Amino acid sequence: MPMDIHEASVKHERIREILLDRIISSEFAPGDKIPSERELCEMFSVSRTTVRRALDELVAEGVLCRIPAKGTYVAESSLATNRNTGNIAFIRCYRRSPLASINDDIFYPRILTGIETTISKNGYHCLVQSINENDYSDQVLSQLIQKVDGIICCELRNQRFLEQLRATRLPLVLVSPSVMLSTVDIVEISNKEGALAAVTYLVELGHNHIAFIGGSPNSRPSKEREAGYIQALRENGLPILADHIVSLGWQQADGRTAMAKLLETHPSPTAVFAASDLLALGAYDAAYAAGARIPENISIIGFDDIDMAAQAKPALSTVLVRKLEMGQLAAQLILEQLSGKRDYPIKVVVPTSLVQRNSTEHIRTLAATTR
Repeated sequence: MPMDIHEASVKHERIREILLDRIISSEFAPGDKIPSERELCEMFSVSRTTVRRALDELVAEGVLCRIPAKGTYVAESSLATNRNTGNIAFIRCYRRSPLASINDDIFYPRILTGIETTISKNGYHCLVQSINENDYSDQVLSQLIQKVDGIICCELRNQRFLEQLRATRLPLVLVSPSVMLSTVDIVEISNKEGALAAVTYLVELGHNHIAFIGGSPNSRPSKEREAGYIQALRENGLPILADHIVSLGWQQADGRTAMAKLLETHPSPTAVFAASDLLALGAYDAAYAAGARIPENISIIGFDDIDMAAQAKPALSTVLVRKLEMGQLAAQLILEQLSGKRDYPIKVVVPTSLVQRNSTEHIRTLAATTR
C-alpha cells in the first residue's frame, strides 16, 4: 500500500498525522492491522526509531493497540461505532484556571442553552465537560465518548486534541475554535467585521488615537479582532502604533494590566477597543485607578455583550455576539450529521452588531468637558 511519500527524512509527527488521517478516512478501519514497522520504514524512508515513536504516540492516545506476536491494529474500543446513547457532549476547553462549573463561565452558558433547547426537541440530552486541552487524561476523553453520539467542542486551540476528537469518528462541531480544519463543521463569530464596525464607530466619534487590548496571543478570535482594528485604522488613514496594541490574555486582570500600559504611552489613546467585554471591564479598573473618567477622558468599547456589559458603570458600548443563535446552529449541524442528511462539512459565520451605550463619547465633547 504505497503512501506516496518520497522525502528522505520525515519527522515522526508527520507520520503520525498521515496514519491518523488514514484511520479517520476509514482506509484503516477499526480492527484492521496496519503495516509493520519495517514496512512503514520503507514507505517513509525513515528509521525504525522514528516510526516507533509515531506509533507509540497513537497507542498512548488509544487510536492503535499492539497485540504481541501479531502486530499493531486500529483500536476498536476507542473509536465510535454505530450507537444511540441519546447524548451529545458539550466540551468547553480551557488552558489556565479550571471552571468550577459551566455556570461560572460568562460567555458559553447562553451557547449551551441554545444547544440544549434544540437537541432536546430531537430527544437528545447534553453532557457537559470542561477539559484542559493541554493537560487532559486520555481516560477522561475515552469515558466521555463512550457515553455520547456526537461532540460539540468550544474554544479549541490544541491541534493534538482536535486530532483525538476526529479519531473518535463521532459527529463533531467546533464553536469559535483557534484551530481550523476544512473537514469539520464550524460555527464562528464574524470577528473581523465586528471589530471593524467598533473601531470605525470610534473614528466617527472623532478619535484619532485608538488602542487595542487583545486576548491570548495565540487565540484566532483575538487575532481576527486585531485584524479588524488594523483595517479600520488603515481605511481611515490613522497610524498603527505598536505600543497601542497589547495582548496578554482573556482574564479581567489581563485587561487591567494592558490598560495600565496603554495609559503610559505617548500619545496616550483617547479610545480603546477591547477584544472582549471582560477585558474592557479590566480596562475600566485601570482607568479609574489612574484617575481617568469614562467616557469623559477615554472612551472604551468591548466585544461579546455579556450581561455585565449593560450593568457596568457607565454601561459598556460593545459588539453583540448572538450566543444563543450560535448554540442553536451548532446543535442543528450535529443533528444533521447524526441523521445522515449531510456528508460534507459546513462553516457558519454568525454576524455581529454594534451596541452603543455610555462608555463612548465624541472627542469634541470630551475636549469641551476636560478644559
